[in-house]
Amino acid sequence: MAAEFYLARRYLFNHRPGAWGWLIGWMATGSVALGVAALIVTLAVMTGFREDIREKILGVQPHVIVSAFNGRLDGADPIFPKVLDNREDVIAWSPYVSGQVLIGRGQQSSGAMVKGVDPVREPKVANLNAKVVAGEWDTLSTPEGEGRPRIVLGQELARNLGARLGDTVWLITPGSIGVSALSIPKAHLFMVSGIVQSGLYDYDSSLAYVAIPPAQELFGMDQAVSGIGIRITDPDLSDRVSRELSVEFDGKYWVRSWLSLNRNLFSALKLEKTVMFVILTMVTLVASVMIVSNLLLSITQKVKEIGILRAMGATGATVRRVFLLQGALMGVVGTLLGTAIGLGLSLILEKTQLIKLPADVYYIDKLPIRIDFGDVGLVTFAAVFTVLVATLYPAHRATKIDPLEAIRYG
Repeated sequence: MAAEFYLARRYLFNHRPGAWGWLIGWMATGSVALGVAALIVTLAVMTGFREDIREKILGVQPHVIVSAFNGRLDGADPIFPKVLDNREDVIAWSPYVSGQVLIGRGQQSSGAMVKGVDPVREPKVANLNAKVVAGEWDTLSTPEGEGRPRIVLGQELARNLGARLGDTVWLITPGSIGVSALSIPKAHLFMVSGIVQSGLYDYDSSLAYVAIPPAQELFGMDQAVSGIGIRITDPDLSDRVSRELSVEFDGKYWVRSWLSLNRNLFSALKLEKTVMFVILTMVTLVASVMIVSNLLLSITQKVKEIGILRAMGATGATVRRVFLLQGALMGVVGTLLGTAIGLGLSLILEKTQLIKLPADVYYIDKLPIRIDFGDVGLVTFAAVFTVLVATLYPAHRATKIDPLEAIRYG
C-alpha cells in the first residue's frame, strides 16, 4: 500500500506537464472544502436557531400544561397534589389564569394575553423572575388594600404602550363589553411594577403578568383557574410525561406538552435544516464531478506510466488503488480544509455577533450559532463518502488499459 500511496501523492501534489490537470485537481479539492465549510456553518446556524428558541420558550412556558376541557379548572382538586407531588420527574407545579384582553395607556392600546400567576410558585415552573429587566417580580404579591393591583409587562408591549414603572394601564376583557351600543366597557386599572424580557418578540409584545386573585376577578373565574403549569426534570420527555399524566388523571383533564404546543415551529425548523443540508450537499457533488474529470485527465496523461507499471508486474488492483487513493486524498484534504474553515467561521460569528436580525421576524435579535459535532461528523462522512464513490469509475477505467498498447502508443 505504501507504493500506491506514494504514487497517488506524487500524481496529486507534484506539478506535472499540462497545468490544467494540476489546476483542476486543486479546484476540485477547493470545491469540496467550500461545500463542507458552507454545510458546517449553515447547520451551526440552523441548530443555533432551534436551541436558542427552545431555551427561550422553556424560560416562559411550562414543560407540561394541564387544563380543563371547558376552560375552567378547579385548582383545589386533591388529585393534583396526590399525583404531581408523588412523581420523581416533576420538579414543581403552579396554577395559572389566562385570557385575552385589550390593554392600554392613555390613547395607546394593544391586544395582549394576561396570565395570572402565583408569584412565589411560578418562578419554579418558568424562570420569569430572572428575566425581569426593570422593577421587581415579587411586587405582584401586593397585599389587598394597598393600592391598585400590580402588573408586569413584556418589554415590547411596554414600549408599544409607552408604559414605565409606576404608570397605570387599563385592561378591558371581552366579557366586560355589553351587547348594547350604549354600554360602556368596564376597565380594570393596574399599576406597572415590572418589565420582563424573555428574548422572544412574540412573547414580549403580547404577554402581561398579574397575580391570580386580580386575574380571577378580571375574567370572572371566581375561585377557578385556567390550568396548571408543570416543570419536569427533562423537557425532551414532556410528551411521554403528558401521556402518563393524562392516564393518571383518568382523562378528566387536557394534558399537553410544550413540544405539542410548538410542534409546527420545530417541525418547520427541522425541515428547513434537512432541506439546506440536501441543497448544500450538491456543492460536494459538483466537486466530485470535478474530481472525476481530474482523475480521467490524470489517467490520460499517465497512460505510458500505467503501462510500465503493469509490465513490471503491477496488478489491476494495484493501479485501481493508486487512483482511488489519489481521489481520496483530494476528498480528505478538501474535507479537512473545509472543516477547519467552517468551524473557524462559526466560532467567529458566535463570538463577534456580526449579524443582527429583526426580532419581529426571526423571534430573536442576533444570529445564533451552535456547533453540533454530530452534524460536523455527518458532513465530513458524507463528503468523503461522496468523493470515494465518485473515484470508483475512473479508477476502474485505469485497470482496463492494455500495457502493451500503453507502452507503444502512450
